[in-house]
Amino acid sequence: MRVRIGADDGDDPGAAGTAGLTGDFADWLTQDREVSRSTAVRRVRATAPSGAMSGDLVEWISLAVSSGFSATALVYAHRTFRASLPPRQRSGAQLVVEYDGVRIVVEDGTAEDAARVARALAGGQADPGLSQGASQESPGAGS
Repeated sequence: MRVRIGADDGDDPGAAGTAGLTGDFADWLTQDREVSRSTAVRRVRATAPSGAMSGDLVEWISLAVSSGFSATALVYAHRTFRASLPPRQRSGAQLVVEYDGVRIVVEDGTAEDAARVARALAGGQADPGLSQGASQESPGAGS
């Protein structure tokens, strides 16, 4: 599963602000016992165009999850992380989860959002009628 933090408005996930928040969230996840005990967190660095300096920004977080993984813990960790940000950054700090061809965007971190992520990870499709603050789209949409 791939996770990143950023606005879901077609922004470039390699942008400095998004990459900074994604890297900060990776640190946050490794410190969260509820998430870290059942995941392996790997930072995915942005690739540099040929001839450019090497990419140094965290573009995505790759989470390898075990059977004890709780989608609720991930969603609530994001909600707590987002609340810790300065107010001007909060609105752009959405949780974007990609897994098996499904993309889920979580903003508010509700129980319904956690259920939607859990269904996607279990291979089920998220509901087409989504609550405010969360959305689902195919991997190519908006990118």
